[in-house]
Amino acid sequence: MNQEVTVSIPGGATNKELKITKEKLLNTQNLVTDKDVLASPIFEILKNFSENFSKPITLTFKFDPTKLSGDQTVAVFYFDEAKKEWVEVGGVVSDNHITVNVNHFTKYAVMVVGQTAVVPVNFSDISGHWAEANIKKAVSGGIVKGYPDGTFKPNRTVTRAEFAVMLMNALKPQGEGAALTFTDTAKIGSWAQKAIAKAVQAGIIKGYEDGSFRPDAVITRAEMAAMIAAALGQTNQADATTGFADDKDIPTWAKASVAFVKQADIVQGKGNNQFAPGDNATRAEAVTVLLNMLAQKSNKNVSGLKAR
Repeated sequence: MNQEVTVSIPGGATNKELKITKEKLLNTQNLVTDKDVLASPIFEILKNFSENFSKPITLTFKFDPTKLSGDQTVAVFYFDEAKKEWVEVGGVVSDNHITVNVNHFTKYAVMVVGQTAVVPVNFSDISGHWAEANIKKAVSGGIVKGYPDGTFKPNRTVTRAEFAVMLMNALKPQGEGAALTFTDTAKIGSWAQKAIAKAVQAGIIKGYEDGSFRPDAVITRAEMAAMIAAALGQTNQADATTGFADDKDIPTWAKASVAFVKQADIVQGKGNNQFAPGDNATRAEAVTVLLNMLAQKSNKNVSGLKAR
């Protein structure tokens, strides 16, 4: 097993006496679904204290290249014990090995990623919709899910909590996030708390001036633009001009963000060169914007999570 996974710990990563255990899990039927394609065994890597390391730890896994077909590749995933789901970390591939930096130990595995491994996405209410292809791509990428009745509800509005979850699903940051101190934290559903905590830690979400987050409020186009610009590390500029016909209606705190997402082709205006900052975003619009954000992040190599 030592050849199948190696752990490299830099000096100064911890000031405690460190003992590491590595175990290859043989009983895995409760950990993987039919959608998961393993390219390595599942390993549980543990240490003798609970605190995270202060420096990134390097893990290198050996994987089975015969599991790949077409344009598929592999990525390292860790198992989120709270959500009971796998979270993609990424990694750098060299021959039949993949290396990744992490800050905590848990269950890890190498899985196949790519179009061929994706289960077809069929919803009863998206055929012919303008965002049909984007919806399928976003669902396959784990950004958003459909509903148990087989629908996606593309024209349904998105709450602030829902958009925060979609955004974090798209960016896949590591870590537990910041402690939530909003005045209405108790109103944030357990399904959204971790995503919002990560977004707060990354400087993407700050909440309202009265200290609230308002998780169930429907997100506006201005708020969506501000969160995406913050996620891509854009700092606010007070003198920004957007070039939209309704520029005077765009809140001052959002102008720089709106100007950025327009310039980056992430969020476009509506008819008559209107941005419509107070309009609500639909699920179809939200996933389209997030896919545009990921394309911009990939093309321009923009820093994914830059705390402000």
